[in-house]
Amino acid sequence: MLSRKLVSFLLVLCVAACSSVKDEPLPLSRENIEKYAAAVSKGTRKLEPNTGSVMDRVITLYRDPLEKNLGYSFDTTLRYYFINRASMATDPEAKVFADLIIPGAHAVLMNADEALSAGVISTRTRDLLAILSKFRCDHGVLLSNGEWDRMAGFLALVSECEKESGRYCKAGRLIELAIEREIVPKHEMDAALKDDEEQSDSYVQDFLSMHFNLPRWEGARLLIGSDGREFEIESLFDDPDAEFIVNERVVYLAEQYAKMAKKEKKLLTEKNGSSLRARQSEPGGRS
Repeated sequence: MLSRKLVSFLLVLCVAACSSVKDEPLPLSRENIEKYAAAVSKGTRKLEPNTGSVMDRVITLYRDPLEKNLGYSFDTTLRYYFINRASMATDPEAKVFADLIIPGAHAVLMNADEALSAGVISTRTRDLLAILSKFRCDHGVLLSNGEWDRMAGFLALVSECEKESGRYCKAGRLIELAIEREIVPKHEMDAALKDDEEQSDSYVQDFLSMHFNLPRWEGARLLIGSDGREFEIESLFDDPDAEFIVNERVVYLAEQYAKMAKKEKKLLTEKNGSSLRARQSEPGGRS
């Protein structure tokens, strides 16, 4: 008997083959976005209020307009959306598309197993969303846009501090370690504190906060205090004797998603190195 995953995979392939759907994300040209908006609007008029399942609505409002009207894969477009949300937010045309697809994308994110069973998404997309759903939306964006590499550097420093003590890292020792490892450039610190050396701790705290973009990760559960609860980043340096450790489970999930996002971006980039979005804006690009 075929496994559930294989059946779902075959469903996705069958739909794509039967409808001549390109296994590519929708090129985000103005013409394509306008066509998709019109198709979504038409689907909205077809749908009776408060009828059908969540996936029925996703199929009618978001998948079918994309695949039947424009001929591009909803599954692949969804992956493209999730891993490029940061850049799409700064591109006026891409943002229009993002605003259109957000309700459907969120519905699939929250019901990924059901979407897989219905053949709406592939196992590859479900695996991506299964990890992404563990994080807040803003943290998911950070994981997708390369910010994780910076935060991973800070967590490596905390881990070194943990190993040194044999248990917890203390905030005061973390500051000292940052100076010893010259994460804070000594010449910059000396210049900044030439008239007030007593402010060295405050200078290092501010430097680490900006260098690793720490405030953006508030609420991500990356650190655990000695009481077993999440240690809030905003109060990281309030008490030099405060103790915390890295939340290895959350870090593992973050690393997995960051790797998957990098892989997807590489796969969704042309062999000549130009991004899909860049190609779409070139004269003669597909629209």
